[in-house]
Amino acid sequence: MFISNQIIVKCKTIKGTSFVGVRNYTNKFDELSNQTFLVGFSYAKMLKKDLMKLTSFATKRQVVSLFANNDKSLVKKAYNELVSSLIKRTASEEQKELLRANNDATIKRSDAISSAFLTLTKGLKLHKDTNTIHIYGLSVRKTILKQGNYPTTKRQKKTIVKNKIKQLAELRSLKYKQFKLGAKEQIILKK
Repeated sequence: MFISNQIIVKCKTIKGTSFVGVRNYTNKFDELSNQTFLVGFSYAKMLKKDLMKLTSFATKRQVVSLFANNDKSLVKKAYNELVSSLIKRTASEEQKELLRANNDATIKRSDAISSAFLTLTKGLKLHKDTNTIHIYGLSVRKTILKQGNYPTTKRQKKTIVKNKIKQLAELRSLKYKQFKLGAKEQIILKK
């Protein structure tokens, strides 16, 4: 295999967290990029802080400002769904067990994702069925080396409103990314 077809992953640990650099990553839309991620942080703490931001008085006031250009009931529904999802994802294990017993879709998706992967190291995990390596963490930097060909997609109005709310609240989870690097044979790990 030629080096140009390989993805280079560099890791550097600093005080419990690590920066992971991914070089020569080509996504499914043929975009070529170099990216840096912060990994090893507490995802649960990030979600709890996002919930606090989302339910803060300042964010609620900004959400109300969306009434001017959007249907009021749609904005309320979008906001309530975001809050409900974060409450479920930050719930205690006892509360999650009750949600599982009630076949809650949010917890069901979360459990399915968790069971499909084997953690290799901070920010890197192996998909058990496909044998592909995935990276996850907070996106710190992205340099596009070659533009991709992205199709135009039509989003539902509620999804657009949810995204606006997330941006208004400046949720850290907006920068949380997970994507497939490729087959483990294509990856070069460097320290």
